[in-house]
Amino acid sequence: MKIKELKQGDRITQQIDNSTIAFEVMSIQQIGRRFMVTFRSAFGIESASYQGEACVTAA
Repeated sequence: MKIKELKQGDRITQQIDNSTIAFEVMSIQQIGRRFMVTFRSAFGIESASYQGEACVTAA
């Protein structure tokens, strides 16, 4: 799924140190050509900036 297609409440996964971590999209905001995405996981809440065409794995 492309970052620009994410919506609040979507769930994605990421492989970290041979473990699958689940993230929930709390908010997404377009800033120019980039998107600021705030995620929630078991590790807390973090935000990151991505290009709209970047891909993530939907859960």
